[in-house]
Amino acid sequence: MSLVFKNISIITLQEEGKVDVLANEAGDRITPAIVSITDEETVVGNAAKTGFISKQANTITFNNRLMNLSLDENEKRSLIENNKVKTIEDGGHLAYELPLDTKKKTYSPQFIESNIYKTLYGIAKRATHSEDTKCSCVVTVPEFFDDPSRESVRNAATQAGWNVLQVVNAPSVTPFTYGINVTEPLNDTYILVYRLGGISCDATVLYVNSGLVSIVASEHTKAIGGYKLIETLKVHLIEEVKRKHRSNPSENARASAKLQRATEDAVHLLSTLKTANIFIESLTDGIDFAATVSQARFESLIAHLLTDFALPIEVVLKKANLKTSDIKKVLLCGGPLKIPKLKHYIGNLFPHADIPNGISPDEVLAYGAAVQASFLAKYWNIHDDLPEPTTEVHTLNELIEIDVRCCGETLSFDQNEILPSTKSITTSVNVDNITLIATSGNNKSNKSEAHINLKTEGEITFTLTASVDQLYVEAKNMDTELKSSAIFVAV
Repeated sequence: MSLVFKNISIITLQEEGKVDVLANEAGDRITPAIVSITDEETVVGNAAKTGFISKQANTITFNNRLMNLSLDENEKRSLIENNKVKTIEDGGHLAYELPLDTKKKTYSPQFIESNIYKTLYGIAKRATHSEDTKCSCVVTVPEFFDDPSRESVRNAATQAGWNVLQVVNAPSVTPFTYGINVTEPLNDTYILVYRLGGISCDATVLYVNSGLVSIVASEHTKAIGGYKLIETLKVHLIEEVKRKHRSNPSENARASAKLQRATEDAVHLLSTLKTANIFIESLTDGIDFAATVSQARFESLIAHLLTDFALPIEVVLKKANLKTSDIKKVLLCGGPLKIPKLKHYIGNLFPHADIPNGISPDEVLAYGAAVQASFLAKYWNIHDDLPEPTTEVHTLNELIEIDVRCCGETLSFDQNEILPSTKSITTSVNVDNITLIATSGNNKSNKSEAHINLKTEGEITFTLTASVDQLYVEAKNMDTELKSSAIFVAV
């Protein structure tokens, strides 16, 4: 059974443990998540991207934005106003209204997503060389997706033919890509996952301990993304056209679309090559436009954006109450992070961290999900229902110290300890009324008390349990079995 994953890259994990990226029919390792719909056909991937210039009103890009069913009203309004394809509200959720030859027709984001998955399923089936084998996958979604959004993604993949093993938070599988917690077990370690996509950026802090990966904090923003790099180079090329030909391609929708496509291809080339040659036939007013952009020139053009790209990192570290020196590994995801200057800039923010290489940033998520799928195949029968992973692991934000006043004993729960957590001590007590004081926060500024009334002498076992919403203590005399309990209350 091949286990594959959709993140535009398709990856299969073979029986011997080798992970391979599957190429599409064009031989590319990445399939564009673009769908074009006409009366005659529905086209997905490279063919839809190629036809975008002549079919802009019928070509859907970045459908994953609308797969988030928990969009607030401001986001909905922004998408309706700014989406290139006409977007409407239908039944409380956004949908696309496409102008077909016969009539206008409405398509849900789930339908579009299912067509993308169907294309990827075809790639996977060709790789298995078997008509009888049903392909299984682990699907990643953004950490901020709510349960209905996750279920919508699962349904879209299932309708396309996939056997969906699990839907998981994207950052959580990235450590598997580099063998972290697989061949390289870690304890008490913070990892930063930085993803720069086409239209958004995410920074997530993971905490790895005792084989468990938990999300400590995350930051998602649409204010920056790979589109900023494309916009910057496009503005430069527009100025070149003006200077050479005294014409402005941005004033013509078709010319602007041609230039957009050429710029996207150039940015892709400049992420790995020293130069990119650009040629656009009949760009505007019958002008054939040609230009050469060096990687050095491109990197100088985007230099002013670097501090903006670092903002989500600053925010997420502040949320997690961490410094850059606390981060031991940085994992980079997303095609734009192949650009050397951008990659080095992010890396230089963490001089003491390990930044693994060897796997293309635009394949990191897919690779990690394939490894996760292999775990599921190994430990469960993939034809049975699989347990959903815990989507949220609660940890303590700060150290809690508990002072048992009657005997001078102390207990502590460490920062980032996984909840619920239970600890106990046994000590001699010779008073009836026992006060326990818990302190936490900066300079132990937060204080709470619990009072135990246990009329007995001798050894008592104090068992303290820290959960998400309370700190609880139980005292038990080991000889008489008498018990008393209390919940800590802030004072």
